[in-house]
Amino acid sequence: MGERIEFLKPGIREIRKSIIDIDDSYNNDWDILAELCQNSVDAIRKNNSHNPKIVLEINSIRKSITIEDNGIGIDPERLSVLLAPFSTDKEDDDTSIGEKGVGLTFVLFSCNEFKITSGTEKGCKTGIINDALNWKKSISSESISLELKEENTSISGTKVELNKVADSLIFKLSFEQLNYILRTRTALGNSLFLWDDNETEIEIILKHTNLDGVEKNSVLQNKYWMIFDTLDENSKIDLEDFINYANDANKTDQEKRRKLKDKVIYKKGEIQHSGRTIRYLTCFLPKRKVWDDLSVKFNLCSEKDLSNGEWIDEFGYSKFNSGIYTSVKGMPTGISIEHPTTGYAGYWSNIFILFEDKHLRFDIGRKSIHGMTSRIYKKYAKEIFNNYLKYITKYVSGEIITNSEWDKDEVFAEIDKMIDLNNPKTNFMKTPKDQEASVAGIFFECIGNNLIKDITPLTSGYRNKYDLYAKWGHKKIVIEFKSKLKNILKDFNDEQKLFDEIDAIVCWNITENDQQAMSDRGITLEIISSSSLSSVNKHQIPNSTHELILSGFTKPIYIIDMKIVLN
Repeated sequence: MGERIEFLKPGIREIRKSIIDIDDSYNNDWDILAELCQNSVDAIRKNNSHNPKIVLEINSIRKSITIEDNGIGIDPERLSVLLAPFSTDKEDDDTSIGEKGVGLTFVLFSCNEFKITSGTEKGCKTGIINDALNWKKSISSESISLELKEENTSISGTKVELNKVADSLIFKLSFEQLNYILRTRTALGNSLFLWDDNETEIEIILKHTNLDGVEKNSVLQNKYWMIFDTLDENSKIDLEDFINYANDANKTDQEKRRKLKDKVIYKKGEIQHSGRTIRYLTCFLPKRKVWDDLSVKFNLCSEKDLSNGEWIDEFGYSKFNSGIYTSVKGMPTGISIEHPTTGYAGYWSNIFILFEDKHLRFDIGRKSIHGMTSRIYKKYAKEIFNNYLKYITKYVSGEIITNSEWDKDEVFAEIDKMIDLNNPKTNFMKTPKDQEASVAGIFFECIGNNLIKDITPLTSGYRNKYDLYAKWGHKKIVIEFKSKLKNILKDFNDEQKLFDEIDAIVCWNITENDQQAMSDRGITLEIISSSSLSSVNKHQIPNSTHELILSGFTKPIYIIDMKIVLN
């Protein structure tokens, strides 16, 4: 009989690669908070505590995060097992939010000082792991160790302490912004409260020290933060109530318009889909500017922030926004869904929809929802949207939205403040920075004046997929327009899909931020040599200034920086 050996046991290299793959699947600043909060909420739900409590402490100076709960705790003999990558005790628990066993691994390897203390009636243990973040980034063939200590105390619950956490934008957030993130992107903002007041409320205490050393403590509401929560009754109206009002034959159109004037319209309901219940809560704003006005009111941003494109790119998620979002078992995922194609598409900027679906499945890093599920939500979002439109287009548009939101003189006064372009090769007078449509306009203008040669536009935005379909000689090419090159990454979670489908990107003024964003995703951005000694690349699209290169992928994407073209 031959020798029998263990052949499925992974080595250090394979384990490190799996951990890095987990790490790469997360791409939101708040992911580490979402995983910690999810574990605490799951533990409390299992414990059925009469006084459930979570204390979350974030110290931006020390780059530390601590979370403590009085949940069910971890039996001492199970602690080392659950700290191993991919381990979970939630697989067969339908009440738990987490189930994949990667969240704690992601958290653990995001810091260099990890400590967890947890106990039940069987006892209490502390687990300590040091240099996990450094180990993950290294090429060391050495393993990483877990130190276990018995504690001479009997506690029921868990405390997780992270020190020397990887640098993150969450440490630049204000107390108010963290409050908003926790209530709209993590399980601390229980979305089930939106439909059921009988949910068990958890006492949540947030302790925060910002980068200036200012400390602030507060009790947070354990409920999803809808934009109309704090509005008085004169500032909001239930859509069904308005429909009943509008169906009164004695009410004039003027009275109906007055009824809706300057009010947030909201509606909650549920949908039966293939034997499962999908609940939703949605609201429609009378003016798109209300998203910003209320964000400023609640100190989520300042007026100066709203006019800063860099701030919007980095911290725009920490303010009120329109969109279609999802939640599962009371936990907001933070995942947004592209809105469906409809008439009156401009109104999508006024609407917010939250779908609560306990059967929701998403990838491990909460970046995206699988295609079929996404199509289901888009279908019902379209129905909800069209139901609003029956009343909005007649009683809200015109008198309220148009006149109060759009002022011609005010708009041109803002345009006058924009930076002058001062370039004789274009008729555009103002810089197209942050203006994707202007970048596209200058591109077409340059084709017309022969500054850009050999590219023939066929049609724009066909099927709403890509911006331009064109011909270059006998070749058919796909072109995307972006005000900033890095914005292309928001359109794709899968880099290979990006490189498979797009031939060229037209943008304005590639910056160091664009270069860093590409580098962070493993994409190389190279300047195309203008040396007279360079050989002619027959595959290079005319007027290209840069190329994007994905390792292992032979086809690059060519970049046309319009600022360079004009200069």
